[in-house]
Amino acid sequence: MSTSTVANHYTRILSLWPQDALRPNSPFTRTIEKRGLPFGVQPLPPSDPSVSKEKPSIAAAKPSSPPSPQSEAPQINALYTLLEDRYSKKYPLSPAVFRPTSNPEYYDRLMAEIERAPQKSWLQAKLDEWKLKIRWQ
Repeated sequence: MSTSTVANHYTRILSLWPQDALRPNSPFTRTIEKRGLPFGVQPLPPSDPSVSKEKPSIAAAKPSSPPSPQSEAPQINALYTLLEDRYSKKYPLSPAVFRPTSNPEYYDRLMAEIERAPQKSWLQAKLDEWKLKIRWQ
């Protein structure tokens, strides 16, 4: 595997990686970019204009010796397995796992809360947090 092939793979993975709606300021793509920097991968511009214009210093910690392209093959393969969701297809979970007897609506409510989280203001998030700490009886 050559350096340009590694860069092409990392660039493709970065373009296909889904956006992190819950943590737009610290997405996993920054880690992938940092891993690909020695091979010439260019960092992606922030897709959300509300995210700060300043780019965090990705190249702050440079490795002592440049990694070999051959050693990146397992890393790239691991990223593709995550991207393609191979493990959940290979080892599917039964529907009973997502509906525990003790609290069958737990995962439905959790997913609804995760979908609502990016649209919440800071104040609304704090109010919801306080509501969970106070017992209403």
